Order: sequence, then C-alpha cells, then structure tokens
Amino acid sequence: MSCRKPPPPGGAEPPRPGGAEPPPRPAPPAGGPVCDLCGATMYELHCKLICPACGYTRDCSDP
Repeated sequence: MSCRKPPPPGGAEPPRPGGAEPPPRPAPPAGGPVCDLCGATMYELHCKLICPACGYTRDCSDP
C-alpha cells in the first residue's frame, strides 16, 4: 500500500518550492573588455574580469 498521491493528469509533477534554479548571470555590458581566449565580452566582478562564455578570469593586476 502506497501513501503517495498519483501524478496529476498530463503526467508532469508540479514544480517543487525551494528547488528553483539560481538566477541567470547579468549580461555583460556592450563594448566592455574582450576575452583573450574566445573573444566574448567579459564582465567585471570586484577586481576580476570574468568571461561568461569560457570561464577565463583575469585579475586587475594582470597586464
């Protein structure tokens, strides 16, 4: 004997609260610094430049 409720009609279960995906990263500003590896526009986070496409990071102390 099972205590689980049957799935709703249509076969899909409703989304669970608290299981939401994290919010998307903010879009990089147009005309900002360009990634040395892939050429995508990077965004600044404190003293770092981060490429949203390939994950390359550059520190503010790098030439």
